[in-house]
Amino acid sequence: MAMTKDQTETLIALVTDTKEDTLDCDGCFELMAEFVEYRLSNHQVPEALRAVERHLEQCLCCQDEYRALLDGLRAIAASSGD
Repeated sequence: MAMTKDQTETLIALVTDTKEDTLDCDGCFELMAEFVEYRLSNHQVPEALRAVERHLEQCLCCQDEYRALLDGLRAIAASSGD
């Protein structure tokens, strides 16, 4: 199946937008719990975790994992009355 012009342009934009400190999925998963804790506590995400944020902007698979973890922790907090 051939890619459409829009899909090709999106792919090229993603490739050219990568940064040297970009994480792969394994690296993102390793730091995701810490990243979520900052998000849940409404604290500013430290610069050391910004690579997770950038990875999540581009990776649908990791976005799904992030949302599931975030939703799960929110549900736990809500059920415990925190």
